[in-house]
Amino acid sequence: LHEQALELLHKEIKRKRDIATWLLEQERWDCFMLLFGESDTVSHHFWAFYDENSPRHPENAPPHLQEAIFDVYIALDQALGHLMEVAEAEVICICSDHGFGGAGDYALFLNRYLEEQGWLKYRKEVQAKGLRFGSGMLDRMRELGLRHCPHQWQGRIFRRLPRRVVDFLESRTRFGNIAFSQTRALSDEMNYAATIRLNVPKDKQRAAVQELRELLLAWEVDGHHPVQDVYFRDDLYQGSCVERSPEVILELAKRDGYTYTLLPSVRARKGQAWKKLEKEELLGGKGSGMNGSHRQHGVLLICGTGVQEGIDQSVLDEIPNMQDIAVTLFCLNDWPIPEHCDGRVLEEIFSSPKEERRRRWIPKAKNTKDHSPEEHAAIKKRLEGLGYL
Repeated sequence: LHEQALELLHKEIKRKRDIATWLLEQERWDCFMLLFGESDTVSHHFWAFYDENSPRHPENAPPHLQEAIFDVYIALDQALGHLMEVAEAEVICICSDHGFGGAGDYALFLNRYLEEQGWLKYRKEVQAKGLRFGSGMLDRMRELGLRHCPHQWQGRIFRRLPRRVVDFLESRTRFGNIAFSQTRALSDEMNYAATIRLNVPKDKQRAAVQELRELLLAWEVDGHHPVQDVYFRDDLYQGSCVERSPEVILELAKRDGYTYTLLPSVRARKGQAWKKLEKEELLGGKGSGMNGSHRQHGVLLICGTGVQEGIDQSVLDEIPNMQDIAVTLFCLNDWPIPEHCDGRVLEEIFSSPKEERRRRWIPKAKNTKDHSPEEHAAIKKRLEGLGYL
């Protein structure tokens, strides 16, 4: 599987480069943005091959798998160089929303820990293995389907299922056996986002978070504390969409420099809040514990007209945030910044002072023109060709 994945990553980089090249050649763009997700994918799945110190590092790994991350980054660098030549851009920004590191060989079952502490209650015992009744059965069926069903069929099958069926399957695989009336907290158990949702009245949430914080910080796994800190979402986020976030955000600790892995509790027996991964699990893919994991700080490179040359993070008043990037590019290009945008303009990087202007953003009126059946058919065919349908 790793051999196939690596080949597909390189094909996808070339495909995106070619699409972007064609778009750039059609007209002069005010702003052009392209996402390469291959650096993320290769780091998630090939970190253990690259990192000889990783507790997941396989013995006698083929050299091309050990070099997979380097090779993907070389391909990305070549694609970027090509696109820079085609675009003839005045300003270039390269950024990532996080960094990367290795995942260790210890897995956490967060909902099992919540169950152990009396915060979560299952209606009946979850089946951890095999095609049996309960949410374990649906979870395994979904795994088998994703593993053996060709990817080009998966989207078609998903789109043809009634929405209520999709919602039912998703909720059953995640929370099918949870007794919500007796549950005060539960986790999505997403490996890349350690969070907990509360099932308590709003006026009692902050007190619940404090109580959970004490429990989670006291949690011990083989003599180590897996949770470094616990936050209430209202202390981290602001704006009109805050309530969409889980109420509790966990910062997991590192163990010898490597992160813990979150796995679904339907795969653990009652009372099992953690485990050390078996040898055959160390290179697990998405959904079973990826061997590379996210880190807090990513990459930010900005160069071009109006940007000082040869400077680094030391000139900045504080570490940039993701929300700083858009407003900085607006100001750098002398565009007024929509007043609803968050973030700080990184004026320390400018070669000369810029005026920061804000304006109220008014969306353009939507084009209500209807299309003929022939135009609808042409649009559908084009979207199918691009893989959206």
